[in-house]
Amino acid sequence: MGDLLVVYLTFLLAGALIGLVPFLVGRFMGKPVLGQLGLLCCALSGLFHISLPVLLALVFLGWIFLSKHDLVIRKSPAAQSGGSYQTTYAPTPQPQAGSLRLTCLTGPLRGRSYPIGPKGLMFGRDNDCAVCFPGETPGISRHHCAIRWQGNTPVLVDLNSTYGTFLSGGRQLPPNNPAALAVGTRFYLANTGVMFQIELG
Repeated sequence: MGDLLVVYLTFLLAGALIGLVPFLVGRFMGKPVLGQLGLLCCALSGLFHISLPVLLALVFLGWIFLSKHDLVIRKSPAAQSGGSYQTTYAPTPQPQAGSLRLTCLTGPLRGRSYPIGPKGLMFGRDNDCAVCFPGETPGISRHHCAIRWQGNTPVLVDLNSTYGTFLSGGRQLPPNNPAALAVGTRFYLANTGVMFQIELG
């Protein structure tokens, strides 16, 4: 009996470790409830078969990336006296142009802050860039990257820079492939010595 319990606990732990992937991605993408649900489902499915957590992790990753909203657990009016909970979709708050700012955390522009207006922001060494670096700044292209708006969503776009544009986790953005930004998102140009963060204006 003891050996069987050890086996079940091992499978449960293995499922939970696999479930950390949707959990962390959900937090990063601003959908923490979906991430937590993915972690729970992966952990429990490990008790049935070791391949189930992998399949469920892929399902939840697709759900997180494709869904525009996170799940929100709300207590229904009838539940105030001990009834059941209901799960509903709630829109993720959308920033508006002018409500966000960009702050430079490291590098030659450290401490400077830039409002993200309707036209967005261009980064680079050229004088037409709103976030203009000194000409001798290593790793920064003339037109390095830009923040633009897609509807109410600010996105970061690498403009085919020589040394790349990266999200804080180290993922490099492919050129001309927009990545959605949210309050608190950090990214850097060329290396972590030129780091920026999105903040409320």
